[in-house]
Amino acid sequence: MNKDFIRPLILVICTILVLGVIAQLIPGCEQGKFKLKPFRWFGHLKSIGETDSTSAAVVKAAQIDSHLLPLEPFWEELNKAREGGSVRIAYFGDSIIEGDLITARLRYNLQQQYGGKGVGLVPITSITAGFRQTIRHSFAPNFETISLMTKDGAAAPGLGGYVFIPRNYYIVDKAIETKVETDSTAITDSLSSPEPKPEPKPEPVKTKTRLYVDTAPWVEYSAVSIPGGADNFQQIRLFYSNASSASTVSVSMDGRASTQHRLSAGNGVQVLNLSPASPVTKIRLTFNALDPIHLYGVSFDNPTGVYVDNVSVRGYSGMYFNAIPEDKIKAFQRALDYDLIILQYGENVSNPGTTDYSFYHKGMIKTVNYLKQAMPDVPILLISAHDRSVRKGADYVTSPDIPILVTTQAKIAADTKSAFWNLLDAMGGLNSMRTWVQSNPPLASKDFTHFNRAGADKIGDQLTKVLNKSK
Repeated sequence: MNKDFIRPLILVICTILVLGVIAQLIPGCEQGKFKLKPFRWFGHLKSIGETDSTSAAVVKAAQIDSHLLPLEPFWEELNKAREGGSVRIAYFGDSIIEGDLITARLRYNLQQQYGGKGVGLVPITSITAGFRQTIRHSFAPNFETISLMTKDGAAAPGLGGYVFIPRNYYIVDKAIETKVETDSTAITDSLSSPEPKPEPKPEPVKTKTRLYVDTAPWVEYSAVSIPGGADNFQQIRLFYSNASSASTVSVSMDGRASTQHRLSAGNGVQVLNLSPASPVTKIRLTFNALDPIHLYGVSFDNPTGVYVDNVSVRGYSGMYFNAIPEDKIKAFQRALDYDLIILQYGENVSNPGTTDYSFYHKGMIKTVNYLKQAMPDVPILLISAHDRSVRKGADYVTSPDIPILVTTQAKIAADTKSAFWNLLDAMGGLNSMRTWVQSNPPLASKDFTHFNRAGADKIGDQLTKVLNKSK
């Protein structure tokens, strides 16, 4: 071959390789009008392959049919509600349903169709009390809160995953700066040694501090006349345990003088009926700060109609329900008589790098079977994880693990003979969260994970249709 041709060819190839290596080291820039995309050898081919495989997996997951046949006993109870019966749903979930999201709209829709008045079970305190709109809820700070997310052998949570204990103190987290010790004898030779690096600032030490108060712990609930709420309270019940023969609660309704009620002693879950002779719009409960009774919540409802209890625990995966003692679940079931259990979990185990959710399958099988044992003959509906987006370049796409997670959840439902609703499919499938965030008005938050109130209402409307499906 002609040397005059080979030498320039080699020079061109070497130049391309050198420029390619340099280009690899230049970071991308997407700020302002000038945009520079990072160069990656064959990166575009890999990206196309990843997109195609992810898209196929998501589409496959979106095509998993919802399986609703196990809801037949619930549908029968709904028919009875039309004739003056009572139907109650325990809706368990994580932060996706906090603040009565989804459940408020579902409750409103069902009560419009089948009757009922009241928001159901409400905890003693809540980190989202100010966000929730279906009931006004305020409380003193001096309640100790223990949840199934914390390991504490002193108290076991109730059905809602929490137990609240009156105290004469409350706990605050404080961050204490730690002092950096330096060696004052150390001498640095600026000519022979590089400039010394500044000592790294240590992380503050977090401590819990008790602040004692001389006020009694109290909780107050006020009715709210909006969809999903109620304009007054008619049937009011307090759930508690571990009271002594001297335990009492002071109750004030509509700002009137308090009346004192004696509590039943014992470790089992007890129910105190505080229903007024005529409807009220506000109730305030005051407890003894030195009486460490275990409080679980207050229920607002009527003897007839449909009720949806929002039972949310932030950050919870849905596994390890056995942290709630079986006897407590059975006690709540005797008092509230649930006709359906809804489980909406998954986002707290979702991780873009996860390709195998067999651990979640195993954990949730235990959860479902534990609930079936504690509340036999109550049908269970598993709601799949919804679409969640992760950033890819300048865009947001479905997290690649979501289809694997949804497929696993469908298998959990099938293996436990539970009903299954594919929320990923109901949202629109592939990249639907991006569409929900960018819609006008928006239906989800810019974290591309949580629904806002408008989006939650839309899910509630879709779920209403699912629960109303005829046989």
